[in-house]
Amino acid sequence: MAAAGGAEAGGAAAALRPRLAALGRRLAALKGAGGDDTFLAKGSATLDKLKDLCNKGKEHPSTLLQLYTQALLDITYFEENQLVDEDFPEESSLQKVQELTCILSEPEDLLRECNTNDKCLNDGVHYLMKMLSFRCPLQLNEDVSLQDKDTARLLSEGIFSDTHLLAIIYSGEMCFWGLQHCGEGKQESLETVGAVSSDLSCQSQNVSLDFRETGRNMLTKYVAVCEGPLKGQGWNTETAKHMLCYFTKSHN
Repeated sequence: MAAAGGAEAGGAAAALRPRLAALGRRLAALKGAGGDDTFLAKGSATLDKLKDLCNKGKEHPSTLLQLYTQALLDITYFEENQLVDEDFPEESSLQKVQELTCILSEPEDLLRECNTNDKCLNDGVHYLMKMLSFRCPLQLNEDVSLQDKDTARLLSEGIFSDTHLLAIIYSGEMCFWGLQHCGEGKQESLETVGAVSSDLSCQSQNVSLDFRETGRNMLTKYVAVCEGPLKGQGWNTETAKHMLCYFTKSHN
């Protein structure tokens, strides 16, 4: 068993090394261009920790994936803020958004390469939902006036950037994999975002993660947002609908 765990860790470290090198070059370029931000500093520290763990080759793949995702989200969040500060320059913003979307798909690719198990899926969903809970949904009332109703709905759903929306679809997709690999049983107890069935709440509690319920709620939210306030903005819902269909059919 210990040998198998060591092999898993070694495989994950090997798959991570070229990604860490690429992320390190990206970080160096941002710093070289004058980037100086709390998120860049956090991403840099996490990256250094990851390199050390990969060299030791003993850490569980789920921990490596969590740290890699954390570093990736911190660094790309800085880049998203740059786009906002520059008011999305017409000549480069589309390419930049596409590039960031591609980079943010790396954790998903890494999961497939490492053939990770149910614990890794649990940890992945847990981390993404914790990230979603860092900023509370905007509670709209009579004192808050937003002329753009689509923006108001996004903020009330707790979606403040592309990163938040990607976290929702990735959570749903991980639950889809979990249901396929682990079956119907509820997974180990872990801290998740409370009341996830209805919203992205800031309250956390210890609950038993149900891949079907959590995944269905996340994917339903994703489809509703992409076909509602973000309709026509390039967000594809076909895969999410396919997974939702699987959740329903496999339950009957």
